[in-house]
Amino acid sequence: MRSLQWPYAALPATLRDLGLVTMRARRTSHGLTAHLVAGTHTVLIGMDLEDPTGCLGFAIRRTDHTEGETVWLRGMKTFRSVVDSGRSSAQWSTRWHPIQAFQWGDYTAKPGHSYTYSVSALVGTPQDPELGATVTVNVRTEVEDDGVHGVWFNRGVAGSQAFRRSFPDWVPQNPPDEADPAMVWLSRGLGEALLAFVGEALDGDWGLRGAFYEFTWGRALEAFAAARDRGVDVQLVVHGRDRDSATSTEDNDRTADLAREAVQRHGIPDLVTWREAPNKSALQHNKFLVLTHKGQPVAVWTGSTNITLGAIYGHSNVGHLVRSREVAAQFDRYWRNLKDGLPTPALRAVHENEPPVAATVPAPPGATFVPSPRQGLAALQWYAALFDSATASAHITGAFGLNRAFLDRLSAVRAPITRTVLLEKLPPRERAVPRTDSHVRISTGSHLAGGPLGQWAAERLTGFNSHVQYIHTKIVLVDPLSEHPTVITGSANYSDASTVSNEENTLVLRRGRTRATSRRAVLRVADIYLTEYHRLFMHFPFRALAQSREVNTGQHRVDLHLEETDSWARRYYEAGSWRAAQRALFSGGLASQG
Repeated sequence: MRSLQWPYAALPATLRDLGLVTMRARRTSHGLTAHLVAGTHTVLIGMDLEDPTGCLGFAIRRTDHTEGETVWLRGMKTFRSVVDSGRSSAQWSTRWHPIQAFQWGDYTAKPGHSYTYSVSALVGTPQDPELGATVTVNVRTEVEDDGVHGVWFNRGVAGSQAFRRSFPDWVPQNPPDEADPAMVWLSRGLGEALLAFVGEALDGDWGLRGAFYEFTWGRALEAFAAARDRGVDVQLVVHGRDRDSATSTEDNDRTADLAREAVQRHGIPDLVTWREAPNKSALQHNKFLVLTHKGQPVAVWTGSTNITLGAIYGHSNVGHLVRSREVAAQFDRYWRNLKDGLPTPALRAVHENEPPVAATVPAPPGATFVPSPRQGLAALQWYAALFDSATASAHITGAFGLNRAFLDRLSAVRAPITRTVLLEKLPPRERAVPRTDSHVRISTGSHLAGGPLGQWAAERLTGFNSHVQYIHTKIVLVDPLSEHPTVITGSANYSDASTVSNEENTLVLRRGRTRATSRRAVLRVADIYLTEYHRLFMHFPFRALAQSREVNTGQHRVDLHLEETDSWARRYYEAGSWRAAQRALFSGGLASQG
């Protein structure tokens, strides 16, 4: 198997001496605190000030020791009295136009790089800002695959200013050129990682066991064909049910038909078993692939990513590779039941006992695999209870809204615990997220397509996705900044149907005793998931606000400029407010020990 990338011993001694192997770091100097959490492509930065009097905001300078580059991070707002910014998609150095928030994300970091961040409180006047209290923090970003866990998030933000700046004239072709730099930018390694995992099956000693829902991405189907041709034992179970009723005159469900057409077109019908066993209404909604060596499962790819163009280059997705024989074996047993054609009632009976889920709170140590369908909603209630058990923060994504099990928990006031909800779109009123607790914050998918922000470039989606355009991940994070985070991921949408009807998988990770659940492994996974979740969560509110869809306060005023005094900071120090709680949380002052 592959060895660890970036082993500690391989780092230059000077970097080890500087402490640049830290993925989480917190320092305080002259009353200013900076807390950094490094993922793969994103570094989350939380700040705090003992006294914000006179602070105009924060300037952040980054030194990349790997590439020998120093830059000031940039923002998009300016002091109106200095620059009445009107240029489309312009960015401004935080040295002169600072960040007026106590949390920020560097979304231009690179995997496996060593960085020094210098965070300064700007003081003085907007016309002549000076660097005040400064704190310097060293971190190293994670590599995407360290030999235990590989985690890849695509961009999920074709509708972004960063994309428009990089590819201003790009319009997707039909079919698109996947070698185009714009497409590579959108995939951000997700598609490449899946293809590389298929490529790890070298010859007849290796096997691939997959279970998939949507199955049309040509490059993946070609990779499976190539694996077969080099002697690999490839067996795939693919959703094959036509869910249209026998009396329907319309062909509303084309998922299976499109997959069959793609399989024929790429010459791999010999690799596919069509999942047609009743119940007809159930989705074979898995997206996993088990790698075997000499008949033994050794690794598994899971997550939210369908085998489609839109899954790789369109809406947000994660691919999660776990190099654990124990975890892979559980997926393999599940796959065999699907391959054998067990109908839904039989699967439910099997899943209640093999393996039984110890639905304790907190989650049991280690990796807990939860297959669906199941006989009742106990697993769904367990996920909700885990979410509700947070003592510092909890975070969830919802591609199709939130289930009542979570909504009921969110209706209770849990201040000062921060709970965030990242949704594909605003749900109907009867499924709205309760607003009884101001510490529950909501973000919904959106992009700039005209409206009151004419000075920002209009943003274009890829058009690859029609049903779900923005958020497709299925993630729950419980106290991710603590020493004992819980990460829940997989294909299931945390709904009634995903629990009792559809064929799904969920993986619950908590610190245990195996290599895949060691302290280092689980903290690393939590950091990658949190930083990517935060990137997406913070991407959308500004865009929703521009479309008068602000869901937290109901205020629709779009503030295009920075405040010119320290007045911006006052609301972050209001006792009992959600902003004060988030300031403490992200600056490292409120991270539960789990």
